[in-house]
Parts: sequence; structure tokens; C-alpha cells
Amino acid sequence: MEVVIEQGVLKGVQNKTLLSNKPYVSFLGIPYAKPPVNDLRFKPPVKHPGWSGILKAISERDRCMQYAFVANDIIGSEDCLYLNVLVPQNGLNEKLAVMIFIHGGAFNYGCGSVNEQSPDYLLDENVIVITLNYRLNALGFLNLDIDECPGNMGLKDQLFAIKWIKANIAAFGGDVNNITIFGESAGSVSVHYHTMSPQSTGLFQKAIMQSGCAFNPWALNENHRVAAFKLAKNLGCLSSDPNEIVKYLRNVSAIDLVKETKFKDDNGFLDYKFVPSIESDMVSDRFLPAHPKTLATIASPVPVIVGLNSMEGIIALSEYRLSKFSDLQITDEISKLFNNQYSTEVISKIKDFYFNKCNNNCEIAKLENICHLHSDVFFVKDFYRGFDHFLKQNVTPVYIYEFKFDGELNAIKNWIFATRPVLRHALKGACHADEIYYLFRNNLSGVVPKPNSPELEMCKAMGKMWSNFAKTGDPNSLDLSFKWNYASASDTKYLSIDGDRTQMTQGMINNNRSRFWKDLIKESIV
Repeated sequence: MEVVIEQGVLKGVQNKTLLSNKPYVSFLGIPYAKPPVNDLRFKPPVKHPGWSGILKAISERDRCMQYAFVANDIIGSEDCLYLNVLVPQNGLNEKLAVMIFIHGGAFNYGCGSVNEQSPDYLLDENVIVITLNYRLNALGFLNLDIDECPGNMGLKDQLFAIKWIKANIAAFGGDVNNITIFGESAGSVSVHYHTMSPQSTGLFQKAIMQSGCAFNPWALNENHRVAAFKLAKNLGCLSSDPNEIVKYLRNVSAIDLVKETKFKDDNGFLDYKFVPSIESDMVSDRFLPAHPKTLATIASPVPVIVGLNSMEGIIALSEYRLSKFSDLQITDEISKLFNNQYSTEVISKIKDFYFNKCNNNCEIAKLENICHLHSDVFFVKDFYRGFDHFLKQNVTPVYIYEFKFDGELNAIKNWIFATRPVLRHALKGACHADEIYYLFRNNLSGVVPKPNSPELEMCKAMGKMWSNFAKTGDPNSLDLSFKWNYASASDTKYLSIDGDRTQMTQGMINNNRSRFWKDLIKESIV
């Protein structure tokens, strides 16, 4: 199967989806920008010159360079600006809705690999799905407030890819006027930034944000210069001139650069300093020209799906973390979670809210509360701020969900509790990123939904809702057993996604906890 685009001719490879054997064509490893190496390191992406002859787009290219936990090593390549286009076989002859997925990973990890996560359940619904890589850690987010290193290169890679897709997707049978961007975690934060950035306006028609918004505490570094100078110093550059620093860092090996981006914080968490930041007015072509709270108020509304998982905080429940929450240490640990920036009075309020009803006899309740605390700090407490202006403008629908389904495909939860099966079953609900495996087939675990299982039905329902929304802006269809109503500023409600218990619920997700944080914020404390 061949497609002709501006850069040249592409040859794809034919596949079939897992559930319904639907034929589709994969075009893998398409370069959407020049390799960002040598003089292009730390700079915004540059147009790829194209190729002569036929580019065999039959295998994926390297992920962007990153630290790999499992291997305890640096993996990937600096030459990584590639994307994958997956097209239902009949799509090449008709205008199909286009879904662009932006991967998560705290802006430091992850990739757009369809070998690892294949969008079979979406392809079954006859949409085009595109996945992409973008620069990570210091290579993607070092910011020295100069044009040679303006910051947010990773977000600008995404923007460049979206523009490339808009320019070329018609050749693959895509509708250039029906593009949905969606992402999870840092990918969701990225989508949120695209809804705000003046540079992204008009490039897409709909957005889906899964477990992440620009107001989460890990989504923006307001002290980016400090991080940049510290990195340079650690790598042996003592200059305080940004231009000298960039020159120096361009000559450091990419592996050494990424090794030095692993800063530990007081919590024992890796502290990610190289994430999005506000760009200086000394920089031309700014993607984030102001603070997100300013940009959010002027963002052009688009229809959105936004949501959380019911037990996001399980992601933080390593045995090491749990051991820190002994009764004697709880106050200290809560304070550290907020980087010791709140008064004793505030920490005391937070402790009372999460732990005062708990005693030593209710270990599971305590574990749940530790989980809820981490969920709220990192994801929940800022969730409604993320789309509040869309609700207030009341121009486009806002569909809210909470994903609660807990099944065999909850890959992240399974992984975290692999050696602690008792906890796996005691803590009900979905961990951070678990919903991904009901939209994408997880090839790494090798676990696929069994015939006639609740997991299989969940995959079909998620694929249907997300693709319906991409096609029409409305996730509903007659073949679903429930109706998802959108929320408004005066009528907050959400879809509780939980297999055959899926239903609409009035109020806010985690109502009591959301209100607790809202009140704390009102008191100008947090």
C-alpha cells in the first residue's frame, strides 16, 4: 500500500485488528521533522527535507532518549522525531476522523510505539489513529530563555507533528477538518497546553484529556533557569552566560545529558525539573507566552472529554513509600509531599481529613487514604481548574468521566502489586494509566481480553465512546447501554465507567475530597 505526500512516497504494511480482524495499513517511522541533533539540539523542530524513491514505512524508529527504570540504563536516540499512521483499510478511499495520541511519562519517559500499545479497539471503529514521539527531559524541555534554547521543544515537536498531520492526512484518507488530539498523564497535560497555546488554535477540533492538566504540580516548572544552571554546573560548565552554556551542552554526549536529569527530591521520588515552562519574552515564537492560569482564561473552547481514574495514587504506592507512612511519620511525609511549603496548621488539616478516622485496626482503610492523598496531590485537587473556563463559557460540551473498572487488563496496577497480590485485590479501582489498556492493546504484557469477558466489553465500549466523540463531538451511540450527558457550570455530573455498572453520577468526582481542596484553596492556603 503506497501513499504520496509532499516529502515523498511511503509504503505501508497490512495488518488486522485483534478483536474483529478488521484490515488496516500501518505506516511506521515516518520522519515529521529533521533529526534534532548537533546544531539543532535544544532548538524548535525544523522541516524534514523528504526522501527520494520509496520510504518503506514498515518498522518503528527509536524512542526519544530517556532513562529506563527496568534496565537501569539510558535508552533511545536523539534522532527520534517520527510518527506512525494507522489507517483502516477502507479509509484510504473516504474521509475518516483523525485521532492523534500524545503519550504520557512525566515528560521524561515513554514513546508513541504501536508495537507496545496498538490502537486496535479504536481502529475497529473506523478512525485513523496517529502516535508520535517528542523530545523528553532536558533535550525536550531545557529552557535558558534564549532562541538557541527557548524551552518547550517537546511541546513544539508535538505542534509540528500536528501541523504535519494536518498538511498530509488527506493523502491517507483523513478528514483535515476533523482532528481530535488525546493523551494520558503528561500527554493529557500536553493536550491541555495545546487548547491554550495561541500557536495551536484551530489545528484540531476536539480534545480528550485523561488524568492530567496544566495545573497539576508536576506539569510546569516556574524555576526553569535554576534547573538549567544546575544541570550545566553538574556537567562541568561554570559559565553563567546562557549562550555559552548552550554551546557547552551541545557538545556533551546525549547520554551524559540525560543521566544528569535524574534529580531526587526529599520524597525519594525522581523530581522532574525538565518539564514545560513559561517562555521568556526575549524568545521568538513562544508556545507558552504566559502562565497557564492566564492562558486558560483566553483559550478557544473545543468539545472536550476530561477524566480521572478512581485510584490514581496507587502509582505512588511502592513498598518504600508505604513504609514512610507510619503513624509517627505521617505529618512529616504530608509536609514533604508539598515540598515543606505549608504551615503546620495546614498540614494538620490535611492529616485530620485523610487519617483522623483511621486507627491501627483498619490497615486497608489507611492504605486507601494514603492512595487518595497521593491521587489528590498529583491529579485530583487541580482537576476541575483544568476545564473550568470551558464550563463557564458554556459554548462547547464538556464530558467528564471517572474510570473505575478493575480487571485483568489494568496493567499498571497489576505491575505495582505484582509481588503483593493481597493488596492488589484489597484496593479496588483503577490505577493511574490503567484505562490506556482498554483503548490500546498492550503487547508488552501479552494479556489480551478473553472472549465474552467484562474486559472485552470494556475495550469495545471505550473504543466506541472515544471514537464516537472523535467523529461527531458526542461519545454516545445507540449500541451503548448508557447515555453520557455533558456537564455545565450549574450542573456538574460525570460518567462513572465501571463495566456493566457504568452510569451517570451527579456532583463532582470525589465530591468530599474535591470540596476539601476547594475550601483550602479559597482560604488562599494551598
